[in-house]
Amino acid sequence: MVEEEFVVEPMRVEQLDQVRRIERACFPTPWPRNAYRREIEKNERAHYLVVRTTSESAQEPQRQFPLSIFPFGRSGPRDVVGYCGVWVMLDEAHITTIAVDPDYRRLGLGQLLIIQMARIALQARATRMTLEVRMSNEHAQALYRKYGFSDGGVRPRYYSDDFEDALIMRSEELKSPGFAERMDAGEEELRRRVRWTTRL
Repeated sequence: MVEEEFVVEPMRVEQLDQVRRIERACFPTPWPRNAYRREIEKNERAHYLVVRTTSESAQEPQRQFPLSIFPFGRSGPRDVVGYCGVWVMLDEAHITTIAVDPDYRRLGLGQLLIIQMARIALQARATRMTLEVRMSNEHAQALYRKYGFSDGGVRPRYYSDDFEDALIMRSEELKSPGFAERMDAGEEELRRRVRWTTRL
């Protein structure tokens, strides 16, 4: 089991510099600088979460990046190690983004965020979850399929940086026994791998 402990909580404005740092490390085309602030403060349908470590050893960056890459947010604690967002619209919950700090991958934190978004979707009475993922991102697709997502079509030239197609993926019915079993099994697996709590 990983020694560090993690907590999942709603994203706060003061964490946005850390979220942007992870986003720039994970995606070739990050969102506009103020997009997350608008989502947090003005979008009533949006739910944004972070997963952060409570370990003091993670408070300072493990890597040093040139100033030109990160024009802000280089000082202060580094405890946010992953984030995600979901829009709940009528009976559908759409995953807008999900990312984990490269230094914290392979620990199960992506799975943790998926499970927490599913819990939010169920509380909001959504019946299904949807998302788009790059056609080339087979690792992410495998993770979503583990939690009951299946292929639902293609959005041609969806990504603006290289015009790669996006695969649309849809979950099974959120209230189905199969989905509940997947979530419970995922949580049990994660409990064996990492220590975590939620503050949702």
